[in-house]
Amino acid sequence: MKRAYDVCVIGSQLGGVAAGALLARRGYRVLHVDPEGHGTGFDDGGWRIPWGPALLPHLRGLPSVDAVLLELGLANDVARLLEPAQRGLQLLLPRNRVDLPAGRAERSAELRREWPGDAARLEAALLGLWSAFEAEQPFLAAFPPLPPRGLGERWRLRRARGLATPVAGRGGALLSDLGDHPLAGALRAAAPFLSSVAGPPSPFGLARILGAVLPGPAHPAGGEAALGALLRRRIAESRGELLGQEGEPAPVSSLEISGGKAITLTVKGGEARYIARAFVVAGAPGLLEALAPGHDRLRRWLAPAAPVARITSLAWVVRGDALPAPLGPIALAVPGSGAPVLLQTLPALRAGPRGHEPSPSERMVVAGTPDPISGDGSSDAEERIRRAVADYLPFLDRAVVHESGPSSHAGSLAFHPLLRSRPDAVLGVGGLPTTSPLGNLFLAGREVLPGLGAEGQFHSAWQAAAAVERHLGSRNRPK
Repeated sequence: MKRAYDVCVIGSQLGGVAAGALLARRGYRVLHVDPEGHGTGFDDGGWRIPWGPALLPHLRGLPSVDAVLLELGLANDVARLLEPAQRGLQLLLPRNRVDLPAGRAERSAELRREWPGDAARLEAALLGLWSAFEAEQPFLAAFPPLPPRGLGERWRLRRARGLATPVAGRGGALLSDLGDHPLAGALRAAAPFLSSVAGPPSPFGLARILGAVLPGPAHPAGGEAALGALLRRRIAESRGELLGQEGEPAPVSSLEISGGKAITLTVKGGEARYIARAFVVAGAPGLLEALAPGHDRLRRWLAPAAPVARITSLAWVVRGDALPAPLGPIALAVPGSGAPVLLQTLPALRAGPRGHEPSPSERMVVAGTPDPISGDGSSDAEERIRRAVADYLPFLDRAVVHESGPSSHAGSLAFHPLLRSRPDAVLGVGGLPTTSPLGNLFLAGREVLPGLGAEGQFHSAWQAAAAVERHLGSRNRPK
């Protein structure tokens, strides 16, 4: 069986799904293929377990996000899905516990309560980050080519850069001025959970990810996958087609390449072949190499995007009365030594005859930490998580109803991979360009702008959709 499309999107990363939704909305025949089927979590012991804790910035107001949601008519739906945490991001430090609410007055009161002698300069540092974030809005609203490829795109990038007052470096410098103050260290420790980079963030990236968190972080169950499911439905509603779903991945086997172009995606052992004039890839690390083995140009192009770490997580279903009242819905624990641990509390969902239903007496605690990928596969991440949780949630083990380790389930390695920091990249946030060595294959996912996290994925989606339109030609757009 053969079927032909204008665009075939392979992979469930946020950027690829958003690009597919934009192209379907613009009238192209789009096929979205989910070869992983990870979805928002998995079932274990009769409970619904997320792949890991979710920490998303306040997406509204980000230029790329607003542009995508406005065109798709999803602004209100996303606002309901991504309701910000009421108390903001909570920081759990060895000697301090502080909330960072969105309101400046409430935040200043928290800082005075915890660090009365330093409150003024701490608030100044946060305002500096916000100023740096705001100053870069015109630059990103111009949708500059990030990362640039070739002299023409570099010229466009310099021109767009002239629209902004480049003070992002000031945001990073203000945190540096705080020295080894616990608040500065805690804010930097949040970077891996907000971006897709292992290592120190660039000043530009730090200003963007932290500036977007100050109005209140979102913490939906399932994280980016929950938002991706909403975008994927928009593809189907725009007369696009979907292949594969949560728990039922599409068994893709190969991507045929001929004459420097991708031609056909094969699934089901060769029984079904899907032909497209353009392909957009946004899948798990190694997906494209597995589909086109032996293609040296693709392999060399993908090499810088190999993950060097990941977020490893554990989850517990606990009695609701066992959680301390001061614990917020999303909290970052920063031990005196070792990696940070992100804690998220959620309703515990139990499998029932009508699907997953919230338990009236239990809660879910999900914890994750950055975990370097070692050659021998060894890891002490789960033990580090247990130690951190024991420090801030004592006696939790006595209230545990069920424990689950997502690392034992297929697909957990792709939940939140972390790429190598690229300080040499433009603004320190870039990865692979949207265009590939193949003329009709484009990239839209975390590998494009890993240092910008979710904002980078929306930016890459807009870029990929525009690149596909240039390749196909608007004159050939179906009626």
